[in-house]
Amino acid sequence: MFCPKCGKEIPDGSAFCSSCGTNVNTMGGPSGAAKPSAAGAAFSGLGGFLKGYFASPVQATRDTLAKRDLATPLILMGAQLIACILMLLGFCLKLQMMSYGYLEVPFQFWFFGGLLGDAIGVIIFVALLFGGAKILKSGCTFQDALMACGCHSIFITILMVITFLCFLISLELGAWLFIITMILWVALGVSSFQMIAPETESGKSWLIYLAVVAITIILTLLIVGNGLLPALAGSSSGLTSSLFGSMF
Repeated sequence: MFCPKCGKEIPDGSAFCSSCGTNVNTMGGPSGAAKPSAAGAAFSGLGGFLKGYFASPVQATRDTLAKRDLATPLILMGAQLIACILMLLGFCLKLQMMSYGYLEVPFQFWFFGGLLGDAIGVIIFVALLFGGAKILKSGCTFQDALMACGCHSIFITILMVITFLCFLISLELGAWLFIITMILWVALGVSSFQMIAPETESGKSWLIYLAVVAITIILTLLIVGNGLLPALAGSSSGLTSSLFGSMF
C-alpha cells in the first residue's frame, strides 16, 4: 500500500506512514489502501526503476515498456535537460574566468542553448530511431521509442554533470569528457534500438542504426550550431566563434 499524502510505499495494514507520519486510516478510509498521488507514484516508480536498472538495465527497461510507465522515462529525460544546461554553463563560466570577465556570455546562451539543444537532439534521435524500427517492421509505437531512450539516459546525465565540473577545471578536460559522453550516447542507443526493433543482429539493422546516429548528429549540429546558438548570442559570427575558437 502507499501513503495517500506523500506516496511512499508502506507495509499493508499500517496505521501511520513511516515517512511523513500521516494517519493513513483517516485519509484513506478503513482499509488504508488509498492510492498515492500522481507525483508520489511517479517518483516511487522512479526509485524502483533505478534499483532495477543498476541490477539489470535490459530487464528494467523491458519492465518499464511492459507497464507503459511513461512517467519514469520523462523524469529521466528532464534530468538530462538540466544536466545539459549545466554542462554548457560550465563551459561558459570557464571562458569567463579565462578572460577575467571580459567575455560576457549572456544567460539565454547557456540556459536556452542547453535546454533547446538537448531537446532538439533527443527529439530527432527518438523520431529517427522510431522510423528505423518501422523500416525493420517493428510493431512498436513512438511512445515505446521515447520510453526506451529515456530509460537509457541515466549514465548520459551523470556524465554531463561530471563534464560540467571538468569544464570548470580545464577546457581541454571538459572537451575530452564531452567526447566520451557522445561515444557513450551512441553505445547506449544500441540498447534502446534493441528494445523496440526486431532482428537487431542483422547487418541491415546495424546500417539503419548507424544512419540514425549520423543523421541525428548532422541535423543537430546544423540546427543548434548554425542556427540556435548564433541566434541566442545575438550574432551569427561573434560570440559562437569566440567560444569554440577558445577551445583549440
